[in-house]
Amino acid sequence: MVSNEVYTGAGASATLIPEADLDVSMQLGTIAIAANKLGLAFKNSASGTIDRTSLSWGANATGGSDHVKNRLAVNIYQGCFANISKYASGSTLESKLGTFVIKSNDAYSITFDRELSSTDSDRFSLKILGFGTPLFTPSVIDNKHNLLADNWLGLVNTITAPSVDAEMKQLNLGLGGTRNFGFQYKGAESYGSASIDVSLNNGSWLYYALGNKTFTATQDSSSTLANSASNGSVYFDNTNKTFHRREGNVLSPPATYGTADASLLKWNSAKVDYTFTEAEGATLPSFALEFTNEKGNVTDANYFQDANDERLFSRIFTGCQVNTFTMNFEEGQELKATIDAVTRRGYDSNENYIPKRKVRTASGLFNHNLSADNLPFMFSDGTVKAFGQNLARVKSGTLTINNNITPQRYIGAYDRSIVSAHQPAQRTYEVSLNLQVTDRAIFDELRGADESLEPNGSIGEIVLTFDKNSTADTDKITITLKDYIVQSVDIPFPDDKGMIDVAVTLSARTLHECKYHGKWIIIG
Repeated sequence: MVSNEVYTGAGASATLIPEADLDVSMQLGTIAIAANKLGLAFKNSASGTIDRTSLSWGANATGGSDHVKNRLAVNIYQGCFANISKYASGSTLESKLGTFVIKSNDAYSITFDRELSSTDSDRFSLKILGFGTPLFTPSVIDNKHNLLADNWLGLVNTITAPSVDAEMKQLNLGLGGTRNFGFQYKGAESYGSASIDVSLNNGSWLYYALGNKTFTATQDSSSTLANSASNGSVYFDNTNKTFHRREGNVLSPPATYGTADASLLKWNSAKVDYTFTEAEGATLPSFALEFTNEKGNVTDANYFQDANDERLFSRIFTGCQVNTFTMNFEEGQELKATIDAVTRRGYDSNENYIPKRKVRTASGLFNHNLSADNLPFMFSDGTVKAFGQNLARVKSGTLTINNNITPQRYIGAYDRSIVSAHQPAQRTYEVSLNLQVTDRAIFDELRGADESLEPNGSIGEIVLTFDKNSTADTDKITITLKDYIVQSVDIPFPDDKGMIDVAVTLSARTLHECKYHGKWIIIG
C-alpha cells in the first residue's frame, strides 16, 4: 500500500557510520576456540548441504544458533576484501589463507569468491578490511538489523549527498527501419562527491583528511572491560590506539584478535589528546554516511524500513574518504570547514533496516552533549604564525588539504555500483591569508628563491592555533606546516585612502604537527 504523504525536510537526517577492520569471528563467532578467540564454521543449509564458500554464525552454522539481534544488512559488505585464516588444533591459527572478495552476505552468513577449504569441520577467523566496511552492532529491535549509524556529524550548516548516475548504453543492433535505438541498458554507476559544511567544534575531520592518529586518554579509575562491562560505555585499547563502543553488550569495532578484556580500559569522559599524522601509501581512513527520510508519526516500535509501508527509507554511502578539506576563518565568524568526500558505493537499505539505531533526537547521538564542548571554535580564538612571527592583522584565511583521490574499478566487485578503490595521489597544502601588513617582509619572501627560514636559520613554519577559551583544559586545535614558500602576493591599488588588505598564498610541502585536544571520540 502506497502512502500519499510526502517526505519533507523536517524528516531528513544525516549521520556518520565509522568504518574499520571488522573481525567478524570476534564479534559474531559462535564457536569458542580459546580465551578471547572465537571462530566461524561453514554454512550448513537446512537440508544438510555444506557450502565451503560461505561462513555463518546463524541457525544453519555448525555449532551455531539462530540470533534475533546479530543480523547483517543484506549485501552491505558485497565487494569488500577480507582476510581469512584457519584454526589448527587447539587455538593456533595457521598461516593466512589469503585475501578474499566478499561476493554476497545475508543476515547470518558471508559468501566469498572461492572455496575456503575442502574439510567440512574446519574453523576460521574472518576479518573484513576497513575500506567500505560500516561497523555493525546488535539490533536494537529483535529480528531487525542496524549499523553503528548514530554518530553525530557536528554543527552541520549544509550537507549534500553524493549524486548517483548510471552510464546509459544505447545500441542500434545493426537494424534499420526506425530512427530510434534498438536496445538500451545501464552500465556502471558513478558517484558525485559528498559535501559537508560545518562550524568546527572538534578536530576529528583533520584525522580523516590526514590519515593516521594516536591519542592519550584517561582510564576511569581501574575499570576495564573485564571488571566493568557496562553497556553504552566507551573503552580504549591503549596499545593499538583504538576506541570502541560497547553497544548491545558487544564491542564495536571488535577488539583486535587475542586482546584480553582486562587490556580494554574504560574511558573516564575526560578530554583526549590526539595527534594526527600523514598516511602514506594508498590508505586513508573511510567512513559511511547515512541519509534518512521519514514521515511523521512513526512510532519507536515501527521505526524500521517496511517494504509495504513507505514510512521511512535510508541511503547509505560507504567508503567515503576526504578528497579535500578546507578550513575557513573569517573575522567575527565561527571556524568553518568544508569536507569534499568521494564515495565507494550507494547502498539502498533493505527491509527491516533501523536507521540511526533508532535514535530520534540530536541529544541521543554519540558525541553529542549539551555543554560548552558543543560550541564552535571562533575566529577570535585563533592565532596565525608565519615568517617567524605571530601575524596580528589577519582578517581571514583558509587552509586547504588536497588528497587528489582518483576512484578505481577492478574486476570482480560483483556489482556494477561498487567502486573498487580510491587511490590518493600527490598531497598538497595551501594557506591563503587576507591581512594588513606593516613592512615589506612578505613581498621579499615572494621574490626569494628558497623556502622560508626562521630568524634562527631553521626551516620556517606556519602555525594555525585555535582554542575555545583561556583555561588549561580548553578545546584546542594546532596545525603546524613546514617547508613553505610564498606563492603569490596581491597588493591592490586602493580606491580610497583606507588601509590596504593584502592577499597572500602560501604553499607548504610537509605537515610538521597536528594536534587536537577535546572530548570528541573517533571510533576505530
